[in-house]
Amino acid sequence: MRRSSSKNTKIQNGHVAARETNGSEAAAFYAFGRPAAFAVLLVGAMVVLPSQPASALPSFARQTGQPCSSCHNAFPQLTPFGRRFKLGGYTLGGTRCGGSQNSAAASDDRAAELLKQIPIAGMVVPNFTHIQKGLPKEDTPEGFDSNNNTYVQETSVFYGGQIYCNFGAFVQGTYERPGSSWFLDNTDLRYADQTKLGGMDVTYGVTANNNPTVQDPWNTTPTWSYPFIGASDALAPTPAAGTMIEGTFEGRVAGAGAYIFANDMFYLEGTAYGTLGTDDLQALGLDPTDPQSRFDGLAPYWRAAIEKDWSDYAFEIGTFGMYANVAPLGNQSAPTDQVTDVGFDTQVQYIHDVHALTARFSYIFQHQKNDGSQLLGLASNSTDDLESLKVSGEYVYNHILSFNVGYFNINGDADALLFDESLSPSAPGSPNSSGWVFDVALLPWSNGGPKWWPWFNSRIGVSYTHYNEFNGASSNYNGDFRNASDNDTTYVYAWTAF
Repeated sequence: MRRSSSKNTKIQNGHVAARETNGSEAAAFYAFGRPAAFAVLLVGAMVVLPSQPASALPSFARQTGQPCSSCHNAFPQLTPFGRRFKLGGYTLGGTRCGGSQNSAAASDDRAAELLKQIPIAGMVVPNFTHIQKGLPKEDTPEGFDSNNNTYVQETSVFYGGQIYCNFGAFVQGTYERPGSSWFLDNTDLRYADQTKLGGMDVTYGVTANNNPTVQDPWNTTPTWSYPFIGASDALAPTPAAGTMIEGTFEGRVAGAGAYIFANDMFYLEGTAYGTLGTDDLQALGLDPTDPQSRFDGLAPYWRAAIEKDWSDYAFEIGTFGMYANVAPLGNQSAPTDQVTDVGFDTQVQYIHDVHALTARFSYIFQHQKNDGSQLLGLASNSTDDLESLKVSGEYVYNHILSFNVGYFNINGDADALLFDESLSPSAPGSPNSSGWVFDVALLPWSNGGPKWWPWFNSRIGVSYTHYNEFNGASSNYNGDFRNASDNDTTYVYAWTAF
């Protein structure tokens, strides 16, 4: 399917080096201009503050009393403990249940305990974005330069943690630029409990969410997969094609489902999604015309996985997918397209006191039957197949220094109408794109946050994306002599939660 442009920021929530010498500052200035040097100076000032325990989402840290490294080897990559915290409904450590109080709450320091249980957190993402070749004037957002932009890309407010007893939530409201709008971002409401079946421990729960795979605890499904953060596609072009489950209807749907996690090993989930109406989308701060397509009826989503943990190792293998009858342009009178996404994934982790290694793999195959789109002149072919491959690896030193590398490949049938952004004379309508993403990040407060706010946390890094192929070709992909490598992107960020 064609990707939705509804959410410019590629943070999948929710990645610089400090200045060492005048020479390094001069290098940053020479390469990217004054804004980049200013951003690096800010980062250098931030990392020298004294520290106390911290976590990726501070409200979770306050509630559980655990440091970031308990749930994340480098956020947002989850550890086995972090996955179980999520599957348990975000309620571990919460005290709001039937008026009961734990021993800490009954102590003299009641105010401190109350602060720990406030489920509110915030996030900002200042960044610097540089692309190999600047945007054409007509594609540059108002108020921004065609290249070398420094600005606060995203500001978010979260409700994260226990609501009451076994009921918890992860709710994100975001103000995003370019676009300058508030909207309801990733949301996952859960009820979870535990029981025994045939002597086997079982965690079971229900989820209500607005983005297929946002509820998933592994970092291999689309919402939380690598790259974890990236430049706005309004300032750094991204491939036009992607499978339906990779964010096409992100925030545009509402779904409810149930899951079990049996014997601390077997995971099974089923969820059904429906698209929100125009009035609902407007009320949530979202553009109701993006995407214009809507589900006809409910779209089922499934997920099955096996995770085996032993000593310092964790291994997961699974499958996930979604089926939808999609009404192109929201036209309920025309036939629908039938879209089926089937994914396979695996993840291997080694997490020790100082060193942590993670390898991730996901593959999604999409079959799209274009009954509606072909009739409406939106697709050339009666059917189109699309494949999306992601492979990535991460090394983390002492929970504070992270190195990531990932390869991605999107390929499928050429369709001149469906993929009309692909204007290469040699491959018109081709959805093919591929490339590499490199990321180096410093997480200075994974083992302790600043004394003035112990739950402060940051991921400060540099990400570089290189395109081998873009929208069907390596050169002249748009018919106007723009090459794939012209979209290579350097992204400097200070992803900060408080």
